[in-house]
Amino acid sequence: MPAPLQVPDVPGSWPVVGHLPQLARRPLDFLSSLADHGDLVRIRLGRKPVYVATHPDLVRSLLVTDAHAYTRGAGHAKALAFIGPILVATTGEPHRRQRRMMQPCFHRQRLGSYVSAMCSAATETADSWSAQDVVDVVPVMTELATAMIAKSLFVSERAAHAEAELRKTGNAILTVARMSAILPGIYRRLPTPGNRQLPPARTVIEETIAAYRAEGQDHGDMLSTLLRTTDATGTGLTDEEIRDEVMGLAITGIGGPAAIASWIFYELGQNPDLERRLHEELDTVLDGRPPSSQDLTRLVFTQRLVKEALRKYPGWVGARRTRESVRLGGHEIPVDAEVMYSAYALQNDPRWYPDPERFDPDRWDPQQNATRVKKGAWVPFSGGVYKCIGDAFTETETAVAVAVIASRWRLRPADGRSVRASHLATHVVPRPLRMVVEPRSRNKDEAERSPHEAPQVSR
Repeated sequence: MPAPLQVPDVPGSWPVVGHLPQLARRPLDFLSSLADHGDLVRIRLGRKPVYVATHPDLVRSLLVTDAHAYTRGAGHAKALAFIGPILVATTGEPHRRQRRMMQPCFHRQRLGSYVSAMCSAATETADSWSAQDVVDVVPVMTELATAMIAKSLFVSERAAHAEAELRKTGNAILTVARMSAILPGIYRRLPTPGNRQLPPARTVIEETIAAYRAEGQDHGDMLSTLLRTTDATGTGLTDEEIRDEVMGLAITGIGGPAAIASWIFYELGQNPDLERRLHEELDTVLDGRPPSSQDLTRLVFTQRLVKEALRKYPGWVGARRTRESVRLGGHEIPVDAEVMYSAYALQNDPRWYPDPERFDPDRWDPQQNATRVKKGAWVPFSGGVYKCIGDAFTETETAVAVAVIASRWRLRPADGRSVRASHLATHVVPRPLRMVVEPRSRNKDEAERSPHEAPQVSR
């Protein structure tokens, strides 16, 4: 075996704090710049060395090919461990068992049964607006994503209390998860809203699980599925395990869809041609009614908008930790080392995506673009054994939100302030993004009206 290659150190490290100032001030620019120094580089977070894979081949090896040599990154496990040993925080055999148990919730047929609940939540949001309202898009989309996951988890009237509790507390509990990654242990002892609301939310969910189990009826929601799933030995999830997984699904199903939907409305506000094409498709396929699961397959342009938003604005950082000494791209990495990658940097790299700054849904049209995306360069949901189990749910949820809202309203920039791509936990969100709600008309003259000048996004 040839001698290992030396891992280059990224210049600009400060004494004691390392590259933390660069990562804190402009994380997207910093991570995107690392490829200039090599396919695998070493940065310092404080005194701790951290490796960063910047090439798709190495990211694929990290996530898929040699996944057995790695476990979850330390920060991710800390962020969710306060809930319990849930799917998105476990590793090894417990993770494999739980993933098999959770998979039925996300089967294609089951996904279709959630669309009606998603439409109901999106319709509530659309109904709450009036012409010329000014909405703060990211918080509104966060509330909508919370409502969508809550309604998908709990359909029965018997679960109405649990749905309401989750919608009320979801954002506060999400904050607990984010802060627990930064200050594990300490933050959980502080009397914050999220910490206060977590116990009563758990109690309501426990009561709902008990009621569902006693009733024994399949309501077509996620909770019904969790109560019926079994492992290879025929053993089902305990009530405690289901409670924890419900909490985990709620938290992990909010931030990503909210960010992607926010970016789509930002891009539509900038580009009247994209907005026109979306409206034409919605008017043709839906003709004013909410989408069904069958309709979603016909909303081809809507789906491409979602995929392009996932491409341009994915999570900004992911991580794995070595279980043993490993070779990655010819470099030797010691045991218990943190290895990071950035979906944002990879998916905005011109080597893998031509003209990456341009928001172009047509890059996903197979008739216009026959080039296959390089393996390892498409990781909005990570990959391999720890790939997000809810990828199709997220895409469906976002497509429904866009279809329902854009069928009735146009969102216009409220002012000329520059919109900034900002990181929130592992997500990238547009800030500040205030938009004016304008009623839509399917009249051609109205549809072709010139939009207000939209602010440009900066990083």
